Order: sequence, then structure tokens, then C-alpha cells
Amino acid sequence: MFRRLPDRRFRHIAVGPVVMSAVALWWVAGIGMGWGMIFNGFDRAVIMSKSGADAGLVGAISHAGHLLSTVGGGKTEPSNLGYALLGVVCAVNGMVVLTLSVSFVLSTTQTVSNGRGLLLLQRVMAPGVAGYRSSVLPQLATLVAQLNTAPFALFYSHPDPEMRLPRMLVETFCSDDAARVLLSSLPQEPEPTIEGLSCWAQAYRLSPRSV
Repeated sequence: MFRRLPDRRFRHIAVGPVVMSAVALWWVAGIGMGWGMIFNGFDRAVIMSKSGADAGLVGAISHAGHLLSTVGGGKTEPSNLGYALLGVVCAVNGMVVLTLSVSFVLSTTQTVSNGRGLLLLQRVMAPGVAGYRSSVLPQLATLVAQLNTAPFALFYSHPDPEMRLPRMLVETFCSDDAARVLLSSLPQEPEPTIEGLSCWAQAYRLSPRSV
């Protein structure tokens, strides 16, 4: 979808947060739907608070959503103590999901910041400069490990072409043999060759000439 947009600043600024948000929303919505189907799978597990009628599938999903968000049961309630205990498990699951969501966002944005910091450092430390291997390569190794933990950081772009992580990692470090070995451990494990890494970077492009 973003590749179809005009090549303006907005496209490069928005693509990373939108992709990450879509993944997080899909994850949370899937868990909510799953718990709703679990409650709906039991006969009269969730009932309407005022009428006592069976809440049905929509009511069960609403009940699960309130429990996962730790807000409460809303207009629905469990029909007996057993289903109330099941609701406690659902609520605890919601607390875990919220915590993991925050950790997911934080780790992704930190990885993006670390990658851009490495690209900035590379601008002032050419491969021939004294201390290059001892300062830049360890940071590159750390960044590769972080990208394997938070691969959605690769979808973040930048209005400045020299700050676009996938392409610049390849263009900046491919001339160094040790760096190519490190880059071959990136997500999807590209071949440790210039051609292999270039093909890997193209998977994250927003247009034929940019990544």
C-alpha cells in the first residue's frame, strides 16, 4: 500500500509506525476474538447483566475485550463462579498482552534509533580510520542481534535516503568482509555476498530506487 503512495516525506515517516501498529492491533484483536470464542463455546457462560439472557457471540467478544483491557465486564457478566474464574485467567492474559505490547513498541523503536546512530557514526569513521573495526563492527554486531529480536524495525524509513536502514546497512558495510559475515545473520539470513545482501535490502524498498 505504501509503495503506491507518492514519494513524499509522509510516506517515509509513516510506514514504520503504521506497519508496527497494524501488527500490534492484529495481535490484540486476534487474542480478543479467541477469548470471545472460548466464552461463546460454553452454554450461557456470559449473560447480560440486566436481563440474564445469553450474551451470544458478540456479547462474549465484548466481555472478553473488557476483561483483556482490565476495564471490567461492561454490560455482561459470567453466569457462575467457574466462568468468573475463567475470566480471571482472561484478565491476567490481558495484562501480559499489554505489557508485551509496550515492550514490542519500545524494543522496535530503540532498534531503529540504534541503527540510525550507527549510520551517523559511519559518516565520520571511514573503514581506513584508526579504531574503525574496534568501534563500528561491535555496534554492527549488536544491531544485527537487535534486528533479529525486533525485525519490524527494518520497515522504518526516513526522509533522508542516507538514514534508511536496510539499504544503507548494505551499501555502507558490504565492502568489509567481516561486516558481510555479520550482515548475513540479519532476519531472513541473506547470503554473505554483495548480491545476496542487495536482494535482501530490496525486499524493504518503498520504490524501485529507494529502500
